[in-house]
Amino acid sequence: MLAVVSLVATSCESKDQNSEPVKFEITSSDTVDIGAEGGVVVVTYTLGGGDYSLVDVATDNEAMITALNTEEQGIICAMVAANDEYEARTAQIRISFNGKTKYVAIHQEGNADAPHNEVVNVDANQLVGNYYGDNLREGVGHYWIILTRDGFVDGAAVAGGEYFRLDLMAPMPEDMDNIRIPDGEYTYDLSLSFEEYTIVDIGNTDYSWVDENMEGWALALEDAKLTVSGNHFELIAVVDEKEYHVSFDGDYSLTPSIISDCVSSLTGDAVIDVSNCTASVNSYGDYWECGYNNWCIEFVCNAGMKYGTYLVIDFLNNSTTDFTGTYEASGFSAEDETKPDFRSNVFVPGFRVADDADLLLGSLYMVYKDGLCVSQAPLYGGTVTITSNNDGTHTIVINATDDAEPAHKITLNWTGKLQ
Repeated sequence: MLAVVSLVATSCESKDQNSEPVKFEITSSDTVDIGAEGGVVVVTYTLGGGDYSLVDVATDNEAMITALNTEEQGIICAMVAANDEYEARTAQIRISFNGKTKYVAIHQEGNADAPHNEVVNVDANQLVGNYYGDNLREGVGHYWIILTRDGFVDGAAVAGGEYFRLDLMAPMPEDMDNIRIPDGEYTYDLSLSFEEYTIVDIGNTDYSWVDENMEGWALALEDAKLTVSGNHFELIAVVDEKEYHVSFDGDYSLTPSIISDCVSSLTGDAVIDVSNCTASVNSYGDYWECGYNNWCIEFVCNAGMKYGTYLVIDFLNNSTTDFTGTYEASGFSAEDETKPDFRSNVFVPGFRVADDADLLLGSLYMVYKDGLCVSQAPLYGGTVTITSNNDGTHTIVINATDDAEPAHKITLNWTGKLQ
């Protein structure tokens, strides 16, 4: 808001309505520089015989210009306060008369002795990232980008690499075949409202680096602002008493990483083959902190976990010595649909943790080939029956379903020794 100071009339004569138009002009410089210590800036102007009582004077920065003395006609004395901040600042004096307005800009230096963040300029030449759809808020796109200078070689991080990682919320892409970060100004949102044009920290917004031993480190950002215009990005990130000014100008591409609601990748019913696996059983106590004993039976391929079938049966009961019985799928809690409904004599369904496609817990069936997962499914519904044969062997019968719609059957009938 402008603080308006009207000039006090002294003495004037009425003017002839047919006189020449008044010539209103600034007679001093329209740009003034002043030091951080502040002081008085004098601005002069003339009306060429006009009525000085009709002049209005104001400033747009009352914190910087604390007073405007207009006692003398044609002279404005502006009192500029000392600048206690490291950053320079600017104020304008507005002089208005007879429908015309002129401005004088006052630029004040910053205080070199004031506390401040060290400014570090980074000319980034690589931008990579992913698009996760509207997984954080319905109808709002979730983008994740990394800005770096020479931080990746053949897609891998390098020793000495520095990385600025940002989770961005923005409008949904206009073209899924060419996903772009929408133009605009993005501000840091610590409240996690997931509004459009915000930067959010859900664990992947930070300044990170790789040391000479290829060990990764990360610091959360204290503040951040990103401006996007086409292929041009300007980031200001504050972290560890430094203010990084990161710029990027160039082409880039984002990888769609939209996670399906369904964990299962099965295309039909599955009969589990554990003929080349070793089976083991372990008790983990109250692992889930739900008041029941947690048992886990694992089938692991003899060639290595990621070279064949991998099966996990995660189940609960009230015993620390006997794991036999029939266990039904627990389902999920009515209070929190992301958590299993823990109780006795149930198996824990396989489920994804925090929308992370790579982190799965509970009862799972996976098939690997040459180190890569080629098929996965949770044991989501149905039953698991474990019977002791009283000869050192057990029989495990699985009649389960996955989480697909419609569901696929997952079955096993195995007898053998559990290690």
